[in-house]
Amino acid sequence: MSAGSLRRRVLGAALAVVGALALAAPVAGPAVAATEQPELAVSVQVTEVSPSILRPGEDLRVRATLRNDSDEAIAQPSAALRISRFRISSRAEVDAWATAGTTGLSRTSRVAAAPVAEPLLPGASVAVELVVPAADVRLLDGADTWGPRGLVVEVLDGTSRVGLQRTFLLWLTTDDVPRTQLSLLVPVVGPPTAPADADPATASALDDQVAPGGRLRDLSSVIAASPNIGVAVDPALLADASAGGEEARSWAAELTDELAGHDAIALPWSDPDIAAAAHAGHPDLVRLAADRTAQAGIPALTAAGLLWAPGTDLPDQSTAAVTAQVGAGVLVLPPVAPDDGDTPGAAVRVQTTAGAVNALAPDATLTQLLTAPREVDEGATTTTTVQRALTELAVISRESDDPPHLLVAPGRDWEPDVATVTALTNAFSAAPWVRVAPVSALVESPSPDARVTLPSRAVSDDELAPSDVGALADARTRAVAFAGVTSEPATLLDGVDTEVLDPLSVAWRAEPERRAALVAEVVADIDARTTGLSIADLSDVRVVAADSALPIVVRNQLAVPATVLLDVTPRTACLEVGEVEPVVLDARSEKSVRIPMHARANCTVTVSAQLTAPDGLAVSPPVEFTAQVAPTIESIGTVVIGVLLALGLVLGIVRTVRRGQSARRGARIAAEADAPTSLPVLGGAPDDDTTGQAR
Repeated sequence: MSAGSLRRRVLGAALAVVGALALAAPVAGPAVAATEQPELAVSVQVTEVSPSILRPGEDLRVRATLRNDSDEAIAQPSAALRISRFRISSRAEVDAWATAGTTGLSRTSRVAAAPVAEPLLPGASVAVELVVPAADVRLLDGADTWGPRGLVVEVLDGTSRVGLQRTFLLWLTTDDVPRTQLSLLVPVVGPPTAPADADPATASALDDQVAPGGRLRDLSSVIAASPNIGVAVDPALLADASAGGEEARSWAAELTDELAGHDAIALPWSDPDIAAAAHAGHPDLVRLAADRTAQAGIPALTAAGLLWAPGTDLPDQSTAAVTAQVGAGVLVLPPVAPDDGDTPGAAVRVQTTAGAVNALAPDATLTQLLTAPREVDEGATTTTTVQRALTELAVISRESDDPPHLLVAPGRDWEPDVATVTALTNAFSAAPWVRVAPVSALVESPSPDARVTLPSRAVSDDELAPSDVGALADARTRAVAFAGVTSEPATLLDGVDTEVLDPLSVAWRAEPERRAALVAEVVADIDARTTGLSIADLSDVRVVAADSALPIVVRNQLAVPATVLLDVTPRTACLEVGEVEPVVLDARSEKSVRIPMHARANCTVTVSAQLTAPDGLAVSPPVEFTAQVAPTIESIGTVVIGVLLALGLVLGIVRTVRRGQSARRGARIAAEADAPTSLPVLGGAPDDDTTGQAR
């Protein structure tokens, strides 16, 4: 620690002790003070502290509006200004002063007064101005005495206190002060979205929010008010607005132009609920959303790998683990209230089920002053909000020689007050102890030592149910596998990812019933994309041959060609199916495919047929038919025919033989008939006399 820092700490401690003694009652704590506050008749609204940061030699001017909220007139109204001359040195003291009410005022100094000319009637208001000449400020002007002091506007009726408001005076004696880095990051996300024509109410909600006075219109005005505001944008919102009505298109164009001058980071598409994805075991859907954002390629947005935790409570460890599981660089947490001690920086480490990951923890008080200042101070005005924020930052800057880098980040449903945000951002830019830094410097900062402990398990009732998340993921898986059989998968899958991611958006947490209906519609629509391939109905068949071919007609009603496998499966082994080549089908066509079949035994078997993708996923409804298998009929017929043929052959041979024998016998009989009836006389000449007479 440097000598200067040590001196500042010693002096600060001494002043803190004196301040604690002088302001014992207010420092006692807001809980005690809250039970002791009297009902005051007049409400006070401080509308100006000028200058906001007071330097030695400058007059102080405070303006306020007094309103009589009682049923009785304030007869002798006047206003007084009080200063606590003891520097506030911790954030706990800041809160103690702001919430102390009427306690401890006796130890402050009255430095200005302003009478009101007429009685203040019930319901009436009056403006007052309190001026403190520089000589009457009487604060120490040493180099190390800079910092916040308490300031009170008090309303009196004669000598009785009837109203007050507390705020802060920022005292600056030197410009050589430590500087706290501060980044602002606002999420630009829209209302729930649904596929085109699925739910007209979603388009109406977007139109309302981009119209004058709508949340998104005011948000774009806030962004335009200061180039120091970082923006985390859902690209799906810009796409929906660009495709919407005239008002939405105009808003999208204006915002896109404005983003060019800001640190603008792209969120995953549709701003998915990473808690729902984690609890359903589907971080792959968050990866899908990040990939979809990268594909959109919006020039004004940087894909920094930033995730934003849903809800207002710290996410559990499995939710934060999605950051590592999808390769994101950092997770934005809900605002975190600092523990006692020095204020930590926004960059922290959190332990998850997938190991430690980097996260950003917005400062709770500073974020609330930006988004809902009246939750910090019920009577807050733009002026008191600015003074409180500068006071918080002044105290933080004095805490150490190396002030932290803080983040202010409102929630998704923030409805900004343009005047308050503009005043705060201008004040941050002007304060010497604040350096407004781009949020990208915080996102890209080295891993910090500070840690935030996350709950081991925390599930919101508003999350999309794991069964619905699984149904969306499964529908997409089926569609992707089905598209794999076509030659143009991108055509078939066009828009599927957007449909799947729409119901997963955090915005749907506000409307769970409509979200459930949307999930069912999306699943049905995606499944409808996986129809168009089919097998013509088959009649029962009779198989009497050992080997045969069965014709099956395959149909493609898709607008793209497809290549499928035809899976024909008998229920029993009495019938076997041979190998079938992949079937190539033109768009909107059909083809007859001959399936080789081998019968092994007589049986009646149920056969199922279905088209599949190469990985076996079914891509058509199954078709069943019954086959009467009787290959023995063919065998018996063959034997019978063989026997008959053999018998016919034998009979033919016999007949032929018999016919041959009859022919030889007839020839012999004829020859015998032509031969002489007696033998010739030995030694004599033949007798030609037919009468048998001798010569």
